[in-house]
Amino acid sequence: MPKIDPNILKDFGRAVKRARTLLGWDQPTLGGKIDPPVGASFISKVEKGRKEALDARTVGRFRIALDLDESWVDKFLDAEETAETLETKAEREADLVIDRLRREGMTEGTSDDLLIQLANNFTEGDHKDRDTAYLSVKAALETLKSSEHIAQLAGNADAQFAALMKDVDALNNQGEFDLAQDKLARQSAWLREQKDRLNRLSELQLEKELNQDRLRNRPDLAADRIIRNLREFPQGKLFEAIRSKTTDWRNQGHKVGDVFALQVSLALAQSNYERVKNKKPLAASALHSLGWCHFRLAERSSGDQHLYSALHAFDAALKKTSKAKDPSNWSACQDGLGAILHQLGQRQRDVALLEQAVVAERAALKVVHKLNPPEIDSLWNNLGAILQRLGELTEDAGKLREAEDALTTALTFRTKEEDPFNWELTRSNLALSQRWLGAITEDVVKLQQARDGYAACEDLRLETDAPFSWAILQWNIADLALARYRLDPDPALLAEARDYVTRARAFFIEGSEYQTERCDELIAQIDAAEAGS
Repeated sequence: MPKIDPNILKDFGRAVKRARTLLGWDQPTLGGKIDPPVGASFISKVEKGRKEALDARTVGRFRIALDLDESWVDKFLDAEETAETLETKAEREADLVIDRLRREGMTEGTSDDLLIQLANNFTEGDHKDRDTAYLSVKAALETLKSSEHIAQLAGNADAQFAALMKDVDALNNQGEFDLAQDKLARQSAWLREQKDRLNRLSELQLEKELNQDRLRNRPDLAADRIIRNLREFPQGKLFEAIRSKTTDWRNQGHKVGDVFALQVSLALAQSNYERVKNKKPLAASALHSLGWCHFRLAERSSGDQHLYSALHAFDAALKKTSKAKDPSNWSACQDGLGAILHQLGQRQRDVALLEQAVVAERAALKVVHKLNPPEIDSLWNNLGAILQRLGELTEDAGKLREAEDALTTALTFRTKEEDPFNWELTRSNLALSQRWLGAITEDVVKLQQARDGYAACEDLRLETDAPFSWAILQWNIADLALARYRLDPDPALLAEARDYVTRARAFFIEGSEYQTERCDELIAQIDAAEAGS
C-alpha cells in the first residue's frame, strides 16, 4: 500500500478530533458512528496521525459520520483500497484491555487518552496474549500512582554554608572557639543528613525516569539508564553489578508476568555480554544470563524466536565453559539447555527434543550432586517436569514413574512454608505425573494421590498472589476429575470437573485465547461424558 504523507495523516487526525469535539462526542461514540463500527484505539491512532494504513474508503466513512469536507477523500485516493476498516487485532485487543481495567475499577482518575495510549503501546509488537498486555498496562497505571511522591530538592545550600562560615569567623574573632566548633559540628551532622537525603532523591529521580521509560514502553532506555547509574562501581565489579540487576529485573518480570521488566532484563544482559564477549570466562556467564532472559520472554511470547535465541546463547556458553575448570557454570548451562529443549519439545510435541532435554538435565545433575549447590531442587523439578511430559506424549508408564521419583526428590529440598510458590510448582508437577500414570495404568490409587496433591495446593494464596498459576490449577483439577470419572463413573466427578473448568475459563477468557480453547475442549468432553451416561 502506498505511503500517505505523514503531514496529511496529522492534518486529517486534527480535523477528525476538532469535528468530534464540536459534536460533543468521545472517541468510543465516534467509533460507534463509523460504518462498520471501530474501537476507541483505532480512533485515537487516526486523531494522532499514527494510522498509516488509511484509504479513501475508510476516510469516506469518517467524512460521512462527522460531515467533513469532501476534499479529504481526494487526499487518500492513491492508497490501495480494502474492504476492511483496517482496524488491527492489536487495536481491538487494546479496547478489550481498557474494558477489563474499567470493570475492575482500576481507571478512576485516569484520562481516556492515557488509557488508550497505554493500551496501544502494550498490545502492539511481540506479546503472547491479551492477558500479557493487560498486566503491562496495569503495571504502568500502578507506576503512575506510585511515582506521585517523587519530588526534587529545593533550597540554596551554598548560601547557608556561606552564612555559617561568616558566623564561625565572627565567633573566632571573639575568642569563642568552642562555640565556633559546636557550630561546625552541627553543620557536619547536617551535611551528612543532606548527603543521605540527596542519595535518596537521586534514587527517586532514577525511579521517576524508569517510570517514564515504562510509560513510553522503552525498555532499551531503561536498561541504559540503570547501567549509567552503576558506573560508580569499579570496572572489575561492574560486570557483576549489571548481572545482578539483570537477575532482579528478570525475576520480577517472571513472578508477576511483567513483560516490560523482562525486556529490560534482556537489554541489560545483551549490553553486559557486549562488554565481555572477548573475555572467555565472563562471556560464558553473560551468555548464560542472556539465555535465561530470552527463555522467560519466550514464556510470554507467541512465536519461538526467543526460544531459539536462548538455545543459541546456551550453546555458545557451553563452548566457552569447561566442565572440569568451571563445573558450576557448565551445569547451569546444561540446565538452561534442558529448559529450552523442554519448551520446544512441548510446543512442537516432539519426543526427540524432550529426550534431548532429559539428557541435558541429567548431565547437569551429575555434576551438581558433587557440588551440592542451593539450586539442586530446581534441577530435580525441571527433570521431573520433562519426564512427565515425555511420559504423557509416549504413554510410557516407566517415564512417568521416573518423573514421580524426580519430583519427590525435589520436594525434599522445597517446603511449603519457606518457598510456597516453587513448592506449589513442584507439587502440581508431581500430581500431574500421578494423574497420567493413573490414567495409563488404570490405577485409581494414583489418581486419588494426584487429587490429594492438588488439594494441598488449593490452600495457598494463588488466586491473589499468582492468578495465572491458580487458573492452571483449576484446569488441572477439572481434567483430573474427568480422568477419574472414566474409571469410576460417579456423576459427582463430572460436576466437580465442570465447576473447576468454569472457574478457569472465567479467568482465561479475559486474555488467553489458547487457555480458553483448552477449557472449551474440556467442557466438550464433559458434555460428551454426560450425554453418554
